[in-house]
This record gives sequence, structure tokens and C-alpha cells, in this order.
Amino acid sequence: MLQVWLRGQHSPLAVWHNQQWQTVDGWQQLHDTYVNTSPRANSSQALCLYFPTSHMLQVDTELSTSQLKQLGNTGKQYLFEETSLTPIEQLTIKQISQTTTSYLYALAQSDIDTWQQSATLAGLSISALIPDFLLLPTPEEGAGQQIVLYQDTETTLLRQSEYQGLAVSYLPLLFERLPYLSEVCTLPAISDSKVANSTNTNNVTAETASLISDQQLLLTPLTLGPKPIDYPERQTLNFFVKTSNAKLSPYLRITMMVALSALVLQMAADAVQWYRYDTATSATEQAIATQYQSWFADERLNPRTKLETQMRDKLRSGTQSSPSMAALARISPLIKQSSLQAQALTIQPNTLSFTIIAPDRASLDKFATTLNEQGLSASLERVNSNEQGQFSGQI
Repeated sequence: MLQVWLRGQHSPLAVWHNQQWQTVDGWQQLHDTYVNTSPRANSSQALCLYFPTSHMLQVDTELSTSQLKQLGNTGKQYLFEETSLTPIEQLTIKQISQTTTSYLYALAQSDIDTWQQSATLAGLSISALIPDFLLLPTPEEGAGQQIVLYQDTETTLLRQSEYQGLAVSYLPLLFERLPYLSEVCTLPAISDSKVANSTNTNNVTAETASLISDQQLLLTPLTLGPKPIDYPERQTLNFFVKTSNAKLSPYLRITMMVALSALVLQMAADAVQWYRYDTATSATEQAIATQYQSWFADERLNPRTKLETQMRDKLRSGTQSSPSMAALARISPLIKQSSLQAQALTIQPNTLSFTIIAPDRASLDKFATTLNEQGLSASLERVNSNEQGQFSGQI
């Protein structure tokens, strides 16, 4: 993997080669020097790009990991609303959580796209995008007592802890914001190849050395300069995310499995329901055919004709041929004419029995006489009276 350090927007590119930094003027020279001469020139070579930390935004929050998870990616983006010139929906977010504090980092997607296009034109494929403060060694003393400072003509970097660093624009202001600072460790600039073997240099400009002295801080020059990290693709602050051949997240896989299982279960339930309905329909049709055959032994039920159509004429003719039904048809108008009330109708093959409610006994006798005059054989039986003064009798 080719490791390249972009220190500023228009600065020369620094390439880590043979355990030291070498500079090239731009992406075209990088291609001609390191890509075009590579044995893999015909294929895209992997690139780890250390981008300027000045492009990265950082927010420290005391929100717990569970609270940040509830915020989601959109909620985390809104935490950068006051500090980002880029629309927050275009920010790529990285999170690092420790015991009491969570660190959120943001990088504009437009910057990522620009660097990706530049690398593609140089025949390179970015596999890691790392903020360049991680090139500096981690301070040995914590609690803001010690910092590591790097300075050259292109950039000034500072590292406070494992995951805290920034690009310095005005060093005096920074020292004022670090009240517990006691020691500044400086690194040699990569543009001076002789600095790495020198032990008498302060590795910073005279102005910076004077400022450190005025602040009464201990200045400790280090002999080793900035160095690429091991396994940059696994680094938490790797802002490059592959968009092709990406595997589904475990949550999405489980969600799809649950949805598929629910669909299969619903289809199975529908199949069982359809089978039961079809079985019940067949049994009903068979029972209807058997009953129809028992009623009309000389005629078969036609399955293509509605049962109601086949039964209508037979029921009508059966009703007309029944003596009881014929008698009921003659009695009903007489009950309405006499303004009496009939109850408890009982129909038998050759007789009818019902109860008549009348205001007096004479009305019952008169109604029985009227039925006999109409040619019906009627008799009045079990005459009773109730508390309302009405009489009831069975005809």
C-alpha cells in the first residue's frame, strides 16, 4: 500500500518510501514516479492518504454511548451544526467512546470525493483516509501535561492524546487553552533529511522556540519524525468507506430474515386456510346433493344451476299442495278482519293449532263460528282470562 501525506491543499505530496518521506509536486508526478514504475502498473494500487487535520471537525460530548446511539447518524450530524460550514447532511461521522467522554469527528463528503477523484486520475484507489495528526507519536504524559508538536513550512500539527489532535493556526492562543501544559515535544520536519540525525536542533522555528520559553514550558526535541501507522484500514478514524461489494450489516441481515420468515409463515397460513375452505366447500356441496336426492329421488341436482333456482318451484308447489298451508292462507285474512291477535302457531300435516287473544269471550265464540261458516272444521278449547280482562282460547 502506498502511503501519502497531503499536508495542505496546494502543498507537495509526501510519500513514505524506504522508511523515509519523499516529496513530489503533485498527483501526476506521484503517478509517474511511484505508480507508473510499479509492477502493478496495469492495476489500481491501494492508497492510504493522510489528509490535513484542518479539514476535520471534532466535538467532545458527555453523552453516553446509548444516548448517541438513540440520536442516530442524523442527530450526531446536528452536533456539528454550529461549527460546520458544510451542510450537516453532507458530513461523514466517526465516533470514539471512552469511559466518561465520547469524541465525535466529522469530515465533509465533498472532500472525500475530491481526494478520491485525484487518486483515481493517478491510477490509485483509496483504501484509507486518516487525519494526519495520527502520524505524530502519542504523548507519554496524559491530562494535557504533555503535547507533541510538528512544524514545517506547510503545516503545524499538535497531538494531545491517542485520539485528540489538531492543526494549529495560532500557537499562542493554543497554549492559553492548555492550562496544565508543562512539556512540548517537537519532531523534525520531513523536508530536512539531516534533522533526523541531529540532536542539537529544537525541530521548530526560532519564533516557536521563543514562545515555548516565554510560557516557561519544557522543550524536548525528538529524533524520530512523523511515521505512518500500522494497518491504516483498521484505524477507527479511517473515513473512507467502500461503497461496492459491501456486506450487509448484522442488523439488516436479521431484519431481512425476520421479514422473510414472516412472509413464508403468512403464505403457509393462507395455504392452510384455503385448503380448509376448499374442504368445507366440497363437503357442503356433497351434503346438499345428498339431501336433494333424498327429497327428490327421481331428479338429480344440477351443479351448474343455482340451488335456489331449482328449489323455488318445488317449494312453491309443495306449499300449495299442503292442506295445513292452504288452511293458513284462508285463516290469516279472517284474523286481520276481526282485529284479534294470534299466537303460538303450530303446523302439522293435516291440522293447525294457534291461540287467539280477544277482549271478551263472545269474540272468541264468534271467530270460531266464522271459521266453521267458511268450511273449516274449527273448535274453541281451553278458554282462559288474564288480569287485564282479556280472554285467550286455542283454536
